[in-house]
Amino acid sequence: MRSSGGAAPTSAPPDTFLKHRFIQRRTQMLFRALFILLAGMLASVSPAAWAYEFAPIVAQFTPSGAGASRTFVIKNTHAEPIAIQIEVFQRSADNQGNEIRQPEFDNFIVTPPQLVLAPGQSQSIRAQWIGDPDPDIELAYRLVVEQLPIPYAHEDAGDKRLMDVSVGFRYEAALYVLPKEGSPNAELVASELARTDADEPQLRLTVRNTGKRRAILQNTVLTVRAGDRAIDLSGEAVSKLDNRNIIAGTQAVVDLPWPDGIPVGPVSVTMTADYYKN
Repeated sequence: MRSSGGAAPTSAPPDTFLKHRFIQRRTQMLFRALFILLAGMLASVSPAAWAYEFAPIVAQFTPSGAGASRTFVIKNTHAEPIAIQIEVFQRSADNQGNEIRQPEFDNFIVTPPQLVLAPGQSQSIRAQWIGDPDPDIELAYRLVVEQLPIPYAHEDAGDKRLMDVSVGFRYEAALYVLPKEGSPNAELVASELARTDADEPQLRLTVRNTGKRRAILQNTVLTVRAGDRAIDLSGEAVSKLDNRNIIAGTQAVVDLPWPDGIPVGPVSVTMTADYYKN
């Protein structure tokens, strides 16, 4: 586990951002009007028709050069047209590790931001990074691909009632803009006794990623000590930690069952872990 420094972030010209934001918002308004019209036209379609395929769900970008652009593919796999909207959100986490999102208008251009797909049609979607060409740490985003919920008519077997039911599918891709150098560095910064609502003891751990890239924990081992007693936890016992993705510069709080053989009370805990290579 290690971390390394990097250059201070810079920003693109503000007039470029304002122009892009205005164009994107105006385009979204026009397409949403089209979506409303399409919803009325397709109000009697069965829910089985509303599905599509989207790939990839993880994409890495370099902050400049050819790698600053990535292509995604969406395909309508059913017999009815569908309306799709695509948005980008900046991604972070609160002190507990819960994901926080903010709409992103300035640093990505997505083309097209909205579309209507005929049955069986495929469409390429291009995402272009236009933000900081030399970020200090890895930047995390979500590309949210959402089908417009469309009400449909449902006939009950007995009385043929009309049901207003909204059906829609949603994909969320993870986007990462990479720094020129750096690695993850997950550190166990706090361990303490916590209690469930039923007053059962738990081991509460706070793990902070002080590195430059996301830390996806693998093969985690905890050593818990209380007085002259010590126990190693791994595998199923630490399943809430393994495969946990901690974004660079954020932390996660995880509660584990209190270890058998350790008296309930103050403990010291150390952690070792590998990282998923990405």
